[in-house]
Amino acid sequence: MRLLAAGLASRQAEAEWLASSIHWVLTMIGRLGCNLSLVQRSRGGDALRHSAYVSGGTARLADGSVVDFARNDVVASFVVKPKEAPAWAADREQLWPRAVAAERRADAQEARLVELSIPRAIPNEHWDELARHAAGAFVIHGMTVEVGIHCPTASDGLPNPHIHFMATMREIVDGEFSRKKARHWNKIFHGKAKAFRYKMAEFMNEFCRMKGIDFQVDPRSNAERGLPPAEVRLPHWHILHYKRTGKKTRAMEQRDRERAARAEVARLEAECRKLELELEAARAEVTLVTAGEPLPAAPPQVTRYPFKGAASAKRGGYPKMAGTEAFAQIAADPDLPGPRYGP
Repeated sequence: MRLLAAGLASRQAEAEWLASSIHWVLTMIGRLGCNLSLVQRSRGGDALRHSAYVSGGTARLADGSVVDFARNDVVASFVVKPKEAPAWAADREQLWPRAVAAERRADAQEARLVELSIPRAIPNEHWDELARHAAGAFVIHGMTVEVGIHCPTASDGLPNPHIHFMATMREIVDGEFSRKKARHWNKIFHGKAKAFRYKMAEFMNEFCRMKGIDFQVDPRSNAERGLPPAEVRLPHWHILHYKRTGKKTRAMEQRDRERAARAEVARLEAECRKLELELEAARAEVTLVTAGEPLPAAPPQVTRYPFKGAASAKRGGYPKMAGTEAFAQIAADPDLPGPRYGP
């Protein structure tokens, strides 16, 4: 029984160290996904089209065509505006046609885009509050922001919740968009993507602390953390080529290999969670085994036989005479066991 308890205790200690280390690395700390971009006319961007994508709805474009982004992965969609902004600013179907009309140049930038990932550790009942608080970081500067919370399925088969922020490029003054662009907003974003990521990470970590969620976001890039790069989003022509020819491009093959590697990582994470369950079972088993087990008896004391000259040995080593008599006494003892090793 003692051997069983000792074996379980050893297994418990090893499993506890491994599970705690992996749990801290994989569960307690997560990467922050944060992307910044712009809707630019020079690159074919259209704020009306993108607004329909964010909200999962429809929009009539300037050429009269209608786009429909009916999706089943849009959790919520709303607009957050400054307090002094008029009521129409809270309606995306009125907000973006006015914002687009305010831009006169052919190469104008119509909207600012921010995409922020939601850690899977945050329950979905907090997503709306999280998105509204994050939108406040833009609104406080005077921007009007459309927010869309999406939750499609990731390549590993698990949810991929994230938030789309679509902010105006001009302030609303006296009930209309200003004639001048708010170029002072560029100081918040231009050349400061890394600083912006760190600020969003601080906000996310503070939100988790407020909600009692045992999770921490790491704003460093995958390269800085010694991890492989995130999956690259391929242009749509790769998909069209595959549908037309049935052959994958080299980039698609590379993406599929990376997906397989990530699926293997997900499998290992599942094994880690299984190991944690086994750890709990081992703890319970050790508790049951050792609960009624008596304490082990103290080892028997070995009787020490003094020999002549011991007193002089204490005072300054072993005199030659004392050592000779001691070895002679041992050699003459007929009850001593035989050699420990050998025949």
